Amino acid sequence: MLPSLYVHVPFCVVKCGYCDFNSYVVDEGQAHDRFLDALAAELALRWPQGAKPSTVFIGGGTPSLLSLERLDRLFAIIRERGDLASCAEVSMEANPESFTVEKARAAFVGGVRRLSVGAQTFHAHHLKALDRAHDAEGIEGAFAAAREAGFENVSIDLMFGIPGETQEEWRSDLERALRLGTDHLSCYNLTFEPGTRFERDRLRGRLAPNAQEVDREMFEWTRRRLEEAGFAAYEVSNFAGRGGPCLHNDHYWLQGDYVGVGPGASSHRAGVRSTNLKGLDAWADAALAGVTCAGSAETLRPLQRVAEALWLGVRRTDGVDFDEVQERVYVDARSVFAPIFERQVESGLVSFKSGRLALAGEGLLLADQVGGDYLEAAL
Repeated sequence: MLPSLYVHVPFCVVKCGYCDFNSYVVDEGQAHDRFLDALAAELALRWPQGAKPSTVFIGGGTPSLLSLERLDRLFAIIRERGDLASCAEVSMEANPESFTVEKARAAFVGGVRRLSVGAQTFHAHHLKALDRAHDAEGIEGAFAAAREAGFENVSIDLMFGIPGETQEEWRSDLERALRLGTDHLSCYNLTFEPGTRFERDRLRGRLAPNAQEVDREMFEWTRRRLEEAGFAAYEVSNFAGRGGPCLHNDHYWLQGDYVGVGPGASSHRAGVRSTNLKGLDAWADAALAGVTCAGSAETLRPLQRVAEALWLGVRRTDGVDFDEVQERVYVDARSVFAPIFERQVESGLVSFKSGRLALAGEGLLLADQVGGDYLEAAL
């Protein structure tokens, strides 16, 4: 399987309270230009000239925050190193407040064929609570811009379980996205991640998650409603309409190799995982000096690789194939982890059929816990 390429654009117009991604509120042209210079330098070091990526994902941050001219340069930098025309999928994230018809056209001309629009919610008070910089009309405008530019595969990211959100509000969000004619939906349950403002406010008693039964009802209704609408749940939080699955994300869940460029981007090659320096200046200094941008690296033990394959793969509706993992890592995963998955099968959290392990029943609601059992055992 060919490696995928991830390009991290770390700039945002605001740092959202729930976000733990490596992103920075920097809207200065000089900083953006230096980022692009450094990106070109890192790609020259990391990606062989003309090599074909399996998939490409341009994420962030907010790639659409770059000016039109800088977006053109971004695509030119990537195309100079990799053959985008023949790879299976080229995706880009866009946020409504910075995505215009002109930028949509630039992305399409640049080789992007799949867009992921960060909507999160259509409700003004929830957008404000999440620190989002757009409004509901902006979401619809971004979607229309993508269609006008020629995109036939547009995904919408939504979030449920926002503190104080009602069932009616969540249902109206999902129905509004469906009315737009979206080709794919990602529906994430909001989590309070360490280091975020939301988590700090939770610890101080200023913000509280919704009751678990509220989130559960939202999750279960979402799966029923999207199945009725013709969307296939191919992963716990992801639903494919006519646009099909996100091939890049599926590459991750199948533990494929990938190269990440940009500050804080991670890479994985044949069991070796590395993460770039997170700071903008530190990363750019290294890239422009022609030295490694990695801030950390580790060689995963075979047992770790197996545990991570199960942790990632079990989230897929098709589950994870023990025999395929054994062929790749040379560890008899079925024997090593038998006590865990047998206990999970008995508890009704997973199914195990024809050598494949998949979430089932209550396990769909406890995916992190199910996968975490394997990671903990590997440690």
